[in-house]
Amino acid sequence: MCGIFGISLSNTLVSKKLFAESLDLINHRGPDMTGIRHNEREKIAFGHKRLSIIDLSDLGSQPMNTVNSSCQIIFNGEIYNFKEIRDDLEKLNYSFISQTDTEVLLNSYAEWGPDCVKRFKGMFAFAIYDQKQKTIFLSRDRAGEKPLYYSIYNGNLIFCSEIKPILNFEKNLNIIDFESFSYLFEHGFTQRDKSIFKNIYKLKAGHSLTFNIQDRGYEIHNYWSLPNKINECHENNIHAKESDLLPALENYMEQAVKSQLDADVPIGIMLSGGLDSSLITAFASRFKNKINTFTVSFSGHGVFDETSHAKLIADTFQTNHHELEARAINPQIIENLTYYYDDPMFDPSMIPTYLLSEAISKNFKVALSGDGGDELFGGYNHYSKLARLKNFSNLMPYFLRQSLNSLSQNFLPLGFKGRKTVELLSSNFSNSYPNTNEFFSYKEQEIFFSNFFTNKALPLSKSTRDPSNLISDYGLRATFHDFTNYLSEDLLVKIDRASMANSIEVRAPFLDKDLVEFAFTKVPSSLKFDYKNQKILLKALASKVLPSSFAINRKQGFSIPLGNFLLEKQWREYFAQTILDSDPSLINHRDSLDLLNDKARIFQNAGRLFGLVFYIHWMRRFKPLF
Repeated sequence: MCGIFGISLSNTLVSKKLFAESLDLINHRGPDMTGIRHNEREKIAFGHKRLSIIDLSDLGSQPMNTVNSSCQIIFNGEIYNFKEIRDDLEKLNYSFISQTDTEVLLNSYAEWGPDCVKRFKGMFAFAIYDQKQKTIFLSRDRAGEKPLYYSIYNGNLIFCSEIKPILNFEKNLNIIDFESFSYLFEHGFTQRDKSIFKNIYKLKAGHSLTFNIQDRGYEIHNYWSLPNKINECHENNIHAKESDLLPALENYMEQAVKSQLDADVPIGIMLSGGLDSSLITAFASRFKNKINTFTVSFSGHGVFDETSHAKLIADTFQTNHHELEARAINPQIIENLTYYYDDPMFDPSMIPTYLLSEAISKNFKVALSGDGGDELFGGYNHYSKLARLKNFSNLMPYFLRQSLNSLSQNFLPLGFKGRKTVELLSSNFSNSYPNTNEFFSYKEQEIFFSNFFTNKALPLSKSTRDPSNLISDYGLRATFHDFTNYLSEDLLVKIDRASMANSIEVRAPFLDKDLVEFAFTKVPSSLKFDYKNQKILLKALASKVLPSSFAINRKQGFSIPLGNFLLEKQWREYFAQTILDSDPSLINHRDSLDLLNDKARIFQNAGRLFGLVFYIHWMRRFKPLF
């Protein structure tokens, strides 16, 4: 796990001083070692910040070259099946000087070229300079666990694990993209392929980019796509039985966890007390005794305090359990977190994720998490709600549902119970998927933000950019939509930045390639969720491997009791003062304060208020141009 930074300029040499200064902005991602290589003839620079996990010796240093120096790599992530690939390469007469997955990845490219990525099981973002082909090859893992931002401007290529070094090296890129701004305030995160900045992009999950350093052109290739395969398999598996799929699910889970326990440093588990992390703990205990588990305690905050559930799992599987008491959280942490979330997002659970990562980092470099279980196996409550609304929508014409939604949006205040249900009911269930967790609609953005933004921030087309819309079965469309949007652009961003801010690596066994493909091509939506139940197949597995006293139907996401906090003086005053001190040309003070003072709907609007406050502090830190 590391941070990577690279540049290819068309006409001028790369400034060594500016490059080093920019790379240091992501030192938190890899404080163990810094590596920089300049190729002045080609005007290329590669930089690497290393967090040593596999082969802790200097032999794992990066940038790393092939034996003949024809290729050079910088790599962030882990390839869990690298030992098997290494065996294949050794049969092809490749030799290795280290025990690293980096060297395996590099030689895989030397042997198979860009198609090598199809062989990898893991999380990764890497760049390879190919001297023979005169290209720089970038690639990102299938789920989007590891970030990779890039900009191609005036024939120059610049890329990095985070945005800060890009902005520091090329200050002219610090310009807000108005479409991204609107999307951020609608969804709470930016799009799959765009950042908040106009000319800085994300390489989408499951994609590769090849940049030609001679003609300065580039191509983007989607090396892993599931929608067509999902449709092909759906009809064959629509009547699949739980009893037939359960052994396969257990085997995939076991193998995924086992492969991700491989490291040359101690490993812990982020045990929230929920179903997914409890299953990870259960399977990990099959391979490691007294594994360390960690949870955050919110004592006195009801359902948000999951310590009793986590302790049950810890006691059952005899883990070495650690509880972090988070009763008193200073709201100042929001301002501090903006440094790490340079591409902004509005998920308040970044706070407990950061605190838990901070606690783990005192003694550990690697932790497993339960991310991905909800998206793969239908765990969110809104899935059942949408199933009911879809059925009900057949009784009401589409135009009438849209008319009701217009009335609701115009006359019911933000956070009013039932307002969101009416909006969801107005969805076109045949070929799209609604935003189930909307922050501010486009009309509300016109109220909360100045016309300076909204005159330029046009609503984003919802019909053409989402690959999940290609999936015919609604249940599979729903789960795959969240897999390719909410998971990759919110949850995985949250965990990557929070963990790397504390120099630890977090692995997600649910996102193992084989397990993901099993969930989407073998498990019918009827075994994911229905009108009343979620995670039907996964809960069947949990009933088999977790203690009988475990509350298997309980659903509580990993979050903080933000609504409770906003009823406390310290948090209310901090939010109010942040709003009052903000630039009134960028945010409507009156309506924002009205939202804060509406105690009757404070729990429904807590996330929106967090988004506003985070946005204000983010603007102060990065000072973008418009």
